[in-house]
Amino acid sequence: MTGAERCEREFFDRAVDDVAFDLVGAVVVVRGVEGSRRALIVETEAYGGADDPASHAFRGPTPRTAVMFGPAGHLYVYRSYGLHWCMNVVTGPGGVASAVLIRAAELEAVESGADAVDSATLRGPGNLTRGLGVTGADSGIDCCGTDARIYFERRRSVAADLVGQSKRIGLTKGEDRLSRYYLIGHRAVSATRGAKKPGPGPRPVES
Repeated sequence: MTGAERCEREFFDRAVDDVAFDLVGAVVVVRGVEGSRRALIVETEAYGGADDPASHAFRGPTPRTAVMFGPAGHLYVYRSYGLHWCMNVVTGPGGVASAVLIRAAELEAVESGADAVDSATLRGPGNLTRGLGVTGADSGIDCCGTDARIYFERRRSVAADLVGQSKRIGLTKGEDRLSRYYLIGHRAVSATRGAKKPGPGPRPVES
């Protein structure tokens, strides 16, 4: 046991950019049959709903995106370009779709019995899900449940003023929105131009 404070429903039931900011420096825990993995989150992106043309929820609910319109704290996992899984956690009140993409992390611990991971640096959403063993079968998991296979622990050792902010990566819509947050100087963070360093506290959406 780590004694860390778990992220409960109220943590996720907030504005998506606030959650994305606060998840940098938080820890994601993925339990498996033969062991668990813990990883320090170092990069996230916030995606809104009807106000964000880059969001899967922009045009309303579909069978794939229905989980984004449900309660906060559930996972939304989808396959990108048919190649790799992307892990998101739903935010805000039910019926108002938004989610945070977990883009990169640093593996902290692999519990005895879990499969070995090639690299502790989980750079990019595809490498992150592969390293943690997250797949589409995990979409819809309630991360706030007592026995959740996947859950989050609040930021402990990363100062808020070490979290940078920039435009999101690889988009053709909503590309000017400053909704990417990252741990400044960490090796797993994707390179980008035009990044800036915000002060501590919740980050406003800028578009």
